[in-house]
Amino acid sequence: MIFAFRPLEGGYPIPMRVVGANIPYEWIIYILMLIPIGFFIYGFWLRSRIWSQAQGELHRNDQVGRRILSVLGYTLGQKKIIEKPLPGWMHFFLFWGFVFLFIATASFAMWDKIGFPPLTGNFYIYFSWIVDITGFLAMIGITILAVIRYWQRPDRLNDTKPMDGWLLLLIFAILFTGYIIEGLRVAAQIKLSATMSQIAYERAASPIGWWFAGMFPGMSLESILSWHRFSWWFHMAIAFIFIAAIPFTKLWHIFTGMIGYYSRDLGPSAARPMGNLEEAETYGVERIEELGWKDLLDLDACIRCGRCQEGCPAYNTGKALNPKTTIIQAMKKHLDNKSPFLLAVDSGDPQDALTMTVEDEVQEVNESEKHLIYDIVTPQVLWDCTNCGACVEHCPMFIEHIDKIIEMRRNLVMWQGDMPSEAQMAFTNTERNYNPWGVGWASRAEWLKERDIRDLVNLLPEDGGEFDYLLYAGCAAAFDDRYKRVGEALVRLLHQAGVSFGYLGTEEYCCGEWARRLGNEYLWQTLAKSNIENFDRYGVKKIICICPHGYNTIKNEYSQLGADYEVYHSTEILGLLLAEGKLNRGGNKAYQVSYHDSCFLGRHNNIYQEPREVIKAAGGQLLDIEKSKQFGFCCGAGGGRMWLEEESIEGFKRINQTRTEQLLEVDPEVIAVNCPYCLTMISDGVKETKDDSSIRVMDVCELLWQTQSS
Repeated sequence: MIFAFRPLEGGYPIPMRVVGANIPYEWIIYILMLIPIGFFIYGFWLRSRIWSQAQGELHRNDQVGRRILSVLGYTLGQKKIIEKPLPGWMHFFLFWGFVFLFIATASFAMWDKIGFPPLTGNFYIYFSWIVDITGFLAMIGITILAVIRYWQRPDRLNDTKPMDGWLLLLIFAILFTGYIIEGLRVAAQIKLSATMSQIAYERAASPIGWWFAGMFPGMSLESILSWHRFSWWFHMAIAFIFIAAIPFTKLWHIFTGMIGYYSRDLGPSAARPMGNLEEAETYGVERIEELGWKDLLDLDACIRCGRCQEGCPAYNTGKALNPKTTIIQAMKKHLDNKSPFLLAVDSGDPQDALTMTVEDEVQEVNESEKHLIYDIVTPQVLWDCTNCGACVEHCPMFIEHIDKIIEMRRNLVMWQGDMPSEAQMAFTNTERNYNPWGVGWASRAEWLKERDIRDLVNLLPEDGGEFDYLLYAGCAAAFDDRYKRVGEALVRLLHQAGVSFGYLGTEEYCCGEWARRLGNEYLWQTLAKSNIENFDRYGVKKIICICPHGYNTIKNEYSQLGADYEVYHSTEILGLLLAEGKLNRGGNKAYQVSYHDSCFLGRHNNIYQEPREVIKAAGGQLLDIEKSKQFGFCCGAGGGRMWLEEESIEGFKRINQTRTEQLLEVDPEVIAVNCPYCLTMISDGVKETKDDSSIRVMDVCELLWQTQSS
């Protein structure tokens, strides 16, 4: 960006855009700029054609107002980027520096040609000062980003490529040469007419340019003007390279990010529906073009920042899964290699698809024959995922990793018949007895008698009667001996608070969430439809779930089958009852609590505060955990992995052991959880990690009940 002044008029300097000043044949630039714009348009058209090959249906055209606000908030506000402060704010400076420089370029071009906007007087000083400062902050930002990538070298940036460095250098060169031009312009202006008023004007309007002007104290006016012309053309040339390179490099995220912000999933956390399984010709995804257009856009939007892998429990415990490299980048490379073949087929000329080019044809055709699951991603990578949502939560581009993984799992399970033996056992158990433990379905309500709470429950249809809430206790409360105590605690709390609730007993089926996450959509639909039928038979309107996994699927996924219920997690109901004074708060004796946020209650449903309020009401003093709330670490059992064996990797601890150690770092007396899977995994972790039976692992419901019963 360069500025100058017209000769003084009445002693008052008038600013102007220095495109023509000192630049012979300046008008040529308006012709030459068509070249990079042409490259940009061609690249955009090419990538759009590739996205159009998608076969999966993803309609993201609802809630237009909210989507526009999403684009504004995450593009202009950089809300997701700055969640990681240092690189985030540096990117913020870089983004806004370029925005203001673009606005200034356009403004001065219009001022030079049509006299609008009126860049004169104090307005010009303020405008120029803002552009000067933000541009300099952008230069600082790109420098620090380079230091982070090449000096600090965090693990999340372990796949840095040569092009990354060239792009950083290109951006820095554009910014730096802009200030060199401005410095030369200021230096020449001073030599031409160095009045005190003009010097003061220059210092006020171009503080950074004034500083750069000090780099040329001994140069003659002729040398300054010569270097100004050379620098100006060089600056424009590299700026044009930048524009032309956007669709063909990671710079493309500038536009794919904005499209992604608009088209991101605004709905609740839910696996994508599959529709009518009886009419489906295939299940899931085994070819990359079978994904939706947003999925293919995601591959282009990935900037390899590594935030996804930084929070991934599988990657951090040495598993094959890395959401950045083994999922998104592997699929992107495959799409790029396969796209010439796809586009040739799309052209309608079969000869093009067969011949294309002589040398590249072999690679492209071979790429088109590769199996997305077995040759590109691999089943082991897919089975490693816990669906914890950390990758999706922290991705600044809103890439939807989990949906892609589930689609490929569906193909493995329902089309290939290829799954771990433990998964097959859990499926078989559920098909026979409607629960993954394989315990006889007829005993589903026996836990009420075992815990001596049968009289407190309105068991349907035996007892009948009216009820306000349905207690969906789930499989764990019915069949897991340890979790039966949690079910008992909740039942007693609800009874004490005078809540009218019913329980289906043997007419309650497994929610099926884990089966769906493992890819068995048919089993999930079968179980879900059975539950919905029974819910509707008894006129259920409100449901209380103990397990976050059942809570998530009944609340957010059963609606895909036409259900509509008001669903609460136990901690939400307990918090409400405490607020209404229907349950007692704890005494003065406080105990130290390390609280574990379950992924499906926390990241998937944004419920963080309610469990903490219940713990405080139960007399617990919450300790600060580094990895908590949206940055929490998974227990390792989500995504159906509760029923799969976890591979031990040399040099790494298991996911549950890693999480347990994080919770024990603050020396708690109690580790509190809100999920049956977490209770099992953290309890096992404590046994394996610490030979100290004094550390108790308890559900939030148990903590509150012991307060009521003491």
